Amino acid sequence: MTGRWQRLSAILALVLLVVMLEFPASASGQTPIRILRQDTAILYPIRITFRLSAISSATPITEARLYWQAGPHAAFNVRVASFTPAHRIQLEIPLSTQALSLPPFAQITYRWQVRDAQGNSLVTENSTFEYVDNRRDWQEIANERIRLLWYGLDGTLADELFALADHAYQQLAADFGVALERRPLVLIYPDRRAFEEFQVMMSNVEFVIGRYFPGHNIAACLVTADMPRDLYADTLVHELSHLYSDNYYTGYTRLPLWLEEGLATYQESADLSDELQTVQRAAAQQALVPFIDLPTAIRTVSVQKANLAYAEGATLFAFIHEQWGQEAVAAFLGGFRRTTSVDDVMRDVFGMGMADFEMAWRAWLGYPVSRVPRAVPTPTLIPLFRPTPTYLPPGGH
Repeated sequence: MTGRWQRLSAILALVLLVVMLEFPASASGQTPIRILRQDTAILYPIRITFRLSAISSATPITEARLYWQAGPHAAFNVRVASFTPAHRIQLEIPLSTQALSLPPFAQITYRWQVRDAQGNSLVTENSTFEYVDNRRDWQEIANERIRLLWYGLDGTLADELFALADHAYQQLAADFGVALERRPLVLIYPDRRAFEEFQVMMSNVEFVIGRYFPGHNIAACLVTADMPRDLYADTLVHELSHLYSDNYYTGYTRLPLWLEEGLATYQESADLSDELQTVQRAAAQQALVPFIDLPTAIRTVSVQKANLAYAEGATLFAFIHEQWGQEAVAAFLGGFRRTTSVDDVMRDVFGMGMADFEMAWRAWLGYPVSRVPRAVPTPTLIPLFRPTPTYLPPGGH
């Protein structure tokens, strides 16, 4: 009997040894690898350096991998360190932030995986830090809804900008029907050189005065002392609207671009008098852009046609709000969490397809028509998630 138990014990020990070899220990288990030090060094706006010191009491360390993520919902990237195997290693991995056009105060999460020659492995816990621009004397104004960082401006102007941002947030929360899980960050730059230095990989940056950064919950705006109030106020609200939309939609769901730009323009103005005038003038001249053509018109090289497309999108939301109320605006926006088909969402929320909705909108404008172009069914394409900047108007400051 004793012999049988001895044989069984030996078999169990062999199985346990095989399992241990097949699945090396991680940070949560026993491992001969120890982390002596891990930290980061920021050289803004050029790079982040990830530094690691580790030791193995068994065999030489042969591999070290850095996993890093820019933004809480982004995929992890991996970098493999180059070094000579040794029991004790000390290494650095630089990451160019200019190539990423990474905004200041972006949230970076990282971890290390270290292996030795025997296959022992250690994975560190995730560490998170902000990519801080610590060269400037940043001032902060914040509440439970929004956070604003600024420098080099009059405090009264900074208070005004915060009030604008906070009011815009509350309006967006009402229109979307939900508050954001994460508090947005708004960065205010008083000079163009500082505003441009972290956007060197972006196109036409010399004409940009506002930009939000998808996945980072950050918007940056240029506000100079000689800038007209309407320009910086509209820019701030416009970019916050994009930021809110970026947070609200997840995965491959997203508000179609022409509607997103229309919503942002709708948020800018209290009465939409300019947009209504633009749209009604075009309607009187039978020059409105049909809804089925707005996706291309919103990005046309014709400034006049693009402005009309923005105005049409803005008045669409005004129409919804006036005819069905704010709950309908929230239901309409929420519909795009399930599909990118405008026609389907309009049928679900308003009981009419896009063509019939457009005719109702034209009648509301005061220029009814008997028919409009109807959409031909096409495959749904996955949108590209790119920042949508605000450009200086022709002749602007």
